[in-house]
Amino acid sequence: MTKRFDAGQNSVQPSMRVKARTFNTVGVSMAVLGAAMITMPAHAQDADDAESTARRLGTVTVTARKVEENLQEVPVAVTAFTGAELAEKGVVQVNDLAAFTPGLTIREASSNPTAPNFSMRGQIQNDVLATLDPSVGTYVDGHYWARAYGLNIDLLDVEGVQVLKGPQGTLFGRNTTGGAILVTTTDPNFDGMSGTLEASLGNLSAQTYKGILNVPVINDVLAVRGAIQMSSRDGYINDLVTGEDYNNRDISNARAKILYTPTDSIRLVLSGEWFDQNMNGPGSGTIYAAGLTGAFLAGINPLAAPGTTFPVVIPDYVNVVKGSDGDDVALDANPFLRASSQTYNGTLTWDVEGGQFKLIAGQRKVKSTSVLDLDGGSLGGTDISSMHATGSGISLEQSSLEGQYAGSLLEDRLNYVVGATYFEETGFDKTNTRTRLFAVPGAGPFELNYRGDIDNTSVGVYAQGTYDVTDRLAVTAGVRYSEDEKGVTTNNSRSFVPSGVVFFCLGGQTPPNCEETYSDTFDDVSYTLGVDYKLSDNVLVYTKYSRGYRSGGQNLRLNGTGDLDFDPEIVKEIEAGFKGDLLDNRLRLNVAAFTNQIDDAQRSIIVAIGGANATVVQNAAKVKNTGVEVELTAILNDYFSVQAGASVIDSEYDEYLDAGVDVSDRHFIAIPESEFNLAAIYSAPVELGQLTGRLDYAWRDEYFNSEVSTGAPALQEAITSPASGALNARVGLDFGNGFELAVWGRNVLDNRDNRTALYVSNFGYVSGQSREPATYGITGTYRFGAK
Repeated sequence: MTKRFDAGQNSVQPSMRVKARTFNTVGVSMAVLGAAMITMPAHAQDADDAESTARRLGTVTVTARKVEENLQEVPVAVTAFTGAELAEKGVVQVNDLAAFTPGLTIREASSNPTAPNFSMRGQIQNDVLATLDPSVGTYVDGHYWARAYGLNIDLLDVEGVQVLKGPQGTLFGRNTTGGAILVTTTDPNFDGMSGTLEASLGNLSAQTYKGILNVPVINDVLAVRGAIQMSSRDGYINDLVTGEDYNNRDISNARAKILYTPTDSIRLVLSGEWFDQNMNGPGSGTIYAAGLTGAFLAGINPLAAPGTTFPVVIPDYVNVVKGSDGDDVALDANPFLRASSQTYNGTLTWDVEGGQFKLIAGQRKVKSTSVLDLDGGSLGGTDISSMHATGSGISLEQSSLEGQYAGSLLEDRLNYVVGATYFEETGFDKTNTRTRLFAVPGAGPFELNYRGDIDNTSVGVYAQGTYDVTDRLAVTAGVRYSEDEKGVTTNNSRSFVPSGVVFFCLGGQTPPNCEETYSDTFDDVSYTLGVDYKLSDNVLVYTKYSRGYRSGGQNLRLNGTGDLDFDPEIVKEIEAGFKGDLLDNRLRLNVAAFTNQIDDAQRSIIVAIGGANATVVQNAAKVKNTGVEVELTAILNDYFSVQAGASVIDSEYDEYLDAGVDVSDRHFIAIPESEFNLAAIYSAPVELGQLTGRLDYAWRDEYFNSEVSTGAPALQEAITSPASGALNARVGLDFGNGFELAVWGRNVLDNRDNRTALYVSNFGYVSGQSREPATYGITGTYRFGAK
């Protein structure tokens, strides 16, 4: 059986044993790394005298085309990591992948840290409502995770991660106009009982405990594998009013897998995964304020007579009120987040004559409840609001089924995959925003209520094949038909606090019943066509043309006002690439250049509706993106290697009208024009075992967090995440007897620049959240049983 990711994309195949796991340094960690670098040359010289075998780059097996292939022979832009490499780089959560993947930007949603916003090749969905589909799809063990909620989980017992770039609409479904992220967790095996015990301690009272156990129950027939992880950490933002710490971590996740192989040709893997997160926060603060706008004052109370004045309390904006250490932000609410998920899936693989049949079934449930205080200001009192607070709750359930068949014809010159998918989703997404600034005279303050109950169904059929014209020349063609039925029942209103009595329906209905039901059907044909040619056994060049599709839908927070639905997004992209293993497999260089055009690009913006803010999706007519992505790995000698990646992109609106007004000067959200990452790795034998040292630096150009391109320079600065970089470091010692010890650090230079910014236009302020501070610690690992 071929093993996926038998060597990391940037890993090596040394003659000496190297076991890579999580480590990085700061403070004492940096000192250890420096000492290691100074003392290692003597050992290197001794090893040279012993005529050590030169290292070579290893093979990376990926599944970018639904079958296992060598990364360097796949005419698709892919960044791939092994589980060991992710640990080396300090990748803890899905969000951390962006630092090491050229062209990928991931931001936490302002309202929910478990919900990431993915940006790739100019495509992004920068909101996380249940009625909105992402432009970058996420697959875990072949199972599509539809919603951003709960995606930013801790990576536990992961065999590898692949980031596929560009439209993936043929093989990996709709809603992958920007790309797809494939996460593969480790399956049980029959190699004997084995396991891992790991404990980490760090600053901010951080503790992480992990256990993994693999047990063959019946030789070559039944095996089970379990993994569990518990992690906690104190917060790093202090509430100056209540003394609470925010942005703490209290996470538990576990997975159980069963492997059953009744015959040599049948393989069944069943999996259950559970995730739970509790935190105070996230802690936010006002980084810009221009005062309350006239738009907010107008029409805030639809029942008031003309000329009515409202009791208005304008707070002293905190405007980045921070302590001397830069970590204190004033909050008077008690923001919190509770999130959990349950995921079950099974994969049946059946080898038949001439091909392989595969059936993937999955079910996923996600729940989350949170209270958010965006402005971080204080009006005093016991109300849960400062200027205003937002509470949200979601409960979503999805089920999916995919059948596929991979085979070959014409004496194996034609390799093909055909398949069909079914997906359904139900649940609700609700938001309640309370303000203390305005009240109906004699009735008290009021609350904005948005709720959407969704009912979605999607089906798709696809086929793709590659024909080897010669031993070096191949052509690929694929097509997919997708149909999506989207339905939502909204209940959007204003109600009094604390009575809860509805006095106004945002869609114009008669209170108290504000329900409205909408439904739409969208369909599209996606396709791809490509040619690749092997200049030599180790050098591949290719070009391909792809069309991708992201489903349309309805705006949950609009009800009878404005555009209730939005159209599908269509992407047409040309990509040309080079993949080469050079210098006797000691240098790997992969380059991809692309240009795409997006028709009806979906753009989430904040608009004023009846004196309230609402996030809605508009369609921008035409968008053009052009860019280049580069990745390099070089083995300098038997002990030193380097890795690097970089990307540049130019994005522009060719046409964008909003109510007939040209708004093509709007900013692109979360698309930095350039970025790079660089790593230096040293590995050598010492008396006690195998010593490894690694430094990773990732830099990203500035990018905008709001589409607003007009306004004061201070506003433009506030909505911009500045160009900045972060350094991770790690030193580890593998004693060769199953024990490994490491010191590590993340963001060791303590870069605290703002990573997100949300412009709340009606209130006239920008809310921001900064990068996590430097974290560092020590990890001990013990592995036992079969290797």
